[in-house]
Amino acid sequence: MLLKHRTQDNVDIVELGGRLVMADAAQARSELLAVVRRGTGRLVVDLSDVGFVDSSGLSVLIAAFKAIEERSGKMVLAGLSPEIQALLELTRLNEIFLVFADAERAVEYLVSAE
Repeated sequence: MLLKHRTQDNVDIVELGGRLVMADAAQARSELLAVVRRGTGRLVVDLSDVGFVDSSGLSVLIAAFKAIEERSGKMVLAGLSPEIQALLELTRLNEIFLVFADAERAVEYLVSAE
């Protein structure tokens, strides 16, 4: 699991890569929650380089979403593969997460949502 963090227009962008699965979930959760704690309150999780997500991976995304909601922040997802998009729809998480085609569009949304 690869996790990169950068800030653009006062929006935190976390780029994940590889597979978001049980073996990596604890580390990914810890790193993502650290970004939420010290971040701007606006977060894009870019999954464009993620090939597979299991239920543990979904729990990482949910934990980050809950943590940022507690700070009255916003979190959106970007760059989902068709398989990951289908998983969100199957689990009905698409009703919770806003999804954008890419990180740039997600940042534009969060900047305009102020």
